[in-house]
Amino acid sequence: MPLLKSNSVKRVLLGLALAVVTLAQTASQIESDEVKRVASHLTCQCGACKDNLNCMMSAGQCHFCKPARTKIYKMQTAGLDDKQVIDSFIREYGPAIFRPDPNNSFWIVPYASLAAGVGLIWMVLKRMMRKPLAPVAAATGEPALPEIDDPALAKYRETIERDLAKLE
Repeated sequence: MPLLKSNSVKRVLLGLALAVVTLAQTASQIESDEVKRVASHLTCQCGACKDNLNCMMSAGQCHFCKPARTKIYKMQTAGLDDKQVIDSFIREYGPAIFRPDPNNSFWIVPYASLAAGVGLIWMVLKRMMRKPLAPVAAATGEPALPEIDDPALAKYRETIERDLAKLE
């Protein structure tokens, strides 16, 4: 009799070990690239996050995502393509579950910003170049003082001219 008990215990332990190995294989299958590719287009419906079905909430044990990934795997092994699997989820949960691919036009933002900055710098430099420089006296090559028509300011001009002459 003790021999019989030990064989049954061994069989139970062997059965449990096989079940663990089988479940572990299924867990790795629902984490495959094919499943993740489809899951990235479907939104998690757990209510705690707005991530796709690849979310790692509770170490991948989300009450919605893990069964959904298992369903994706089973549908793929049944021969359905990605579009058919996604369409099935849309029929079951509504169009809000679908996550389209991100917009591809974001690459243009840095180049457009760079072009706008270069354009702005060009406009500023062009405006600065348009401003007339102080007139230069032909004989001395030094900036000439502008002609003043106001007689009250003319006396100050004469004083400035005398002071400049003393400096030379």
